[in-house]
Amino acid sequence: MTFTAPDRWIVSELQKTEAAVAQGFAEYRLDNVATALYEFVWNAFCDWYLEIAKVQLQTEGEAAQRGTRRTLIRTLEAILRLAHPVIPFVTEALWQVVAPVAGRAGPSIMIAPYPEAQPERIDEAATTHVRHLQQMVDACRQLRGEMGVSPAQRLPLLAVADDAAEAAFLRENAAVLHNLAKLSDVQVFDAEAPWQEAAGHAPVLVGGKARLALHVQIDPAVEQARLSKEAARLSGEIAKATAKLANQAFVAKAPPAVIAQEKQRMADFSATLGRIQEQLARLA
Repeated sequence: MTFTAPDRWIVSELQKTEAAVAQGFAEYRLDNVATALYEFVWNAFCDWYLEIAKVQLQTEGEAAQRGTRRTLIRTLEAILRLAHPVIPFVTEALWQVVAPVAGRAGPSIMIAPYPEAQPERIDEAATTHVRHLQQMVDACRQLRGEMGVSPAQRLPLLAVADDAAEAAFLRENAAVLHNLAKLSDVQVFDAEAPWQEAAGHAPVLVGGKARLALHVQIDPAVEQARLSKEAARLSGEIAKATAKLANQAFVAKAPPAVIAQEKQRMADFSATLGRIQEQLARLA
C-alpha cells in the first residue's frame, strides 16, 4: 500500500483541523470550531481531495488505489467523530455505517475516542505539492473565465515550463488537471517556440514556473475589441481607486480595513489590466 502526495496532504490538513477544533473548545469558541470543521470538510476534503481521489482510483496502480481508499474512509470516519459534538444525530447515524468499513469497533460514536492532532503526521512536502496543483487548476479556471468559455466546454491545455522539474510535475499531474480543470487534453512543450505557435492568440497565464494557455479558435479582431473594452473599464476603476486614496479627507476618516480593501482592489485591477495588455500586445 502506498500513499500519494494528495493522500498525505489531506491527512496533514486533518491534523491541523483537529488542533484548531481543540483550541476552539478550550477557548469556548464554538464558532471557531464550526468554522474549522466547515472549511476542512467542504474546502479541503470535498472540493479538492474527493475529486483528486476519483482520478487516483481510475489511473493509479493497485497499491496507490488501496492507499487512496484507506485514506478516504479513515478520514471520513475521523470527520464524523470530530463533528459529533456539533451535529450529533447525523454523525451517529453515518458512523454506524462508516466505522466498520474503517476498521473501528464500538457500539456508538458517543463513546469512541475523540480525535487528537498528531503533528508528526503533517507532511509539508505534500502540502506544497497540492498547493502547486491547486494553483495550476485555478489558473486554468481563471483563463476560462477571462475567455468567457462555458465550464461545460472542454479545451486543451498548452503549457511550457521554465525547467525540467516543472515539466515533470505537469506531466505527472496531467490526469488530475484534465479532470479538475475540465480539459480535453494536456500538452506540455519543452521549448517556447513550438508552444507559442500552438497557442496562437489564446490568453496566457503564469502558473508556478509554467505558462499556460487554453487553446480555442478565436477571431483576433473580435477578441481585441473585447479586451480593449475591458482594459478601458479597468483603467477607469484604477483611476477611481487612485483618486480615493489620494483624497486626504477620505484617508483620515476611513477605517484602516477600508483603506486596505481599496488598496487591494487597485492591486487586483492593476494585475488584471497587465494580463489584458499582454494579450492585446500578442494579438497586435
